[in-house]
Amino acid sequence: MPHLIDIVSPIYQDLLKSCERRKISVNLDIQDLTLNISDTEPVEKFFKSEIRRALRNCTAGDKITISEADNDSYVKLSVKNSGRETLTTEEKEKLIAAGYEVRARFGYDTIVSLKIAK
Repeated sequence: MPHLIDIVSPIYQDLLKSCERRKISVNLDIQDLTLNISDTEPVEKFFKSEIRRALRNCTAGDKITISEADNDSYVKLSVKNSGRETLTTEEKEKLIAAGYEVRARFGYDTIVSLKIAK
């Protein structure tokens, strides 16, 4: 069974290169990279789409954070960005309809999260 590191590592390496060129800070806040992921497709899709969105919203001096938090029943994977642009109402609605948690307000960080069962 693949581990979280197997999914995050190549994505994170690509993100570092993109952010270095654009002078965007990157933070990796993952507690357990050895976490088993039974279905990698939704996790890969989530990270790729939300990192792409974060890169679009960020400019020099902003920060993108990839994080993981877990409890007994689920793991919550998040992509946070400090870009000045927030999500539109339509974007929020689409993300929520897709099963994501969204916290996005003008003037604050945008956080999109995916919960997966353990």
